[in-house]
Amino acid sequence: MGIISALFVIVLSLSGLILHYSPNLNLDTQFIRSTLLLNWYSIEAPSILSNFEIGENSASHLADAIYFNEQRIAGSFSELVGAVATDFGFALSTSNQILLLTESGELVETLGNLVGIPSGILRIGVDQNSEVYLERTGELVRVDLEGLSFTVVNMPLEIEWGNKTQLSEEIAQVLQTDYRASLVSWERILLDIHSGRIFGALGVILVDVMAILFLFMAITGVWIWSRRRS
Repeated sequence: MGIISALFVIVLSLSGLILHYSPNLNLDTQFIRSTLLLNWYSIEAPSILSNFEIGENSASHLADAIYFNEQRIAGSFSELVGAVATDFGFALSTSNQILLLTESGELVETLGNLVGIPSGILRIGVDQNSEVYLERTGELVRVDLEGLSFTVVNMPLEIEWGNKTQLSEEIAQVLQTDYRASLVSWERILLDIHSGRIFGALGVILVDVMAILFLFMAITGVWIWSRRRS
């Protein structure tokens, strides 16, 4: 009993000590990539919901993430309705936002309703002059990204809309693996080890039993010590 409890004390003490310094170690922003641990947590790879090709580049949406090529864009997104090339780089659109990216795929700015981006966007496209257009239900809006002005224009115009395509299986697997590896942080692992939850309900019960054992050993130890003194 003493040996077993000592092992638990070591595990609980080490995990608790590391958790104490978790903010300094940034454990909440460091994620596990171990396939074994991800499988242990039953983390499934989400499917690719949409993908748009822009020349040799691609913009993909899965779960709540948008990837430009194999680089994840910061933020949480419920959909991706289109992606086009612009004079300065690329413009990706959700139903109520426009994401402006550089030519290398770095996020420059996210435009939303605060700057006048209309809601209910169905798709995004460009004309021969690289002017950006948004299509809503029964309405076409020309967007001036420099002046942030929006003008309703007549339909139809010759516009090249974002090309929705099927992402290759190889790249899809890369994106799914990257997203899957962003779901469980090292802080979560340590918390589950510390509480026993890493082994499910049985682990929690085991930690509770060990806590009772610690109390039993402490009480009986004090009792034995007091008897020897007397």
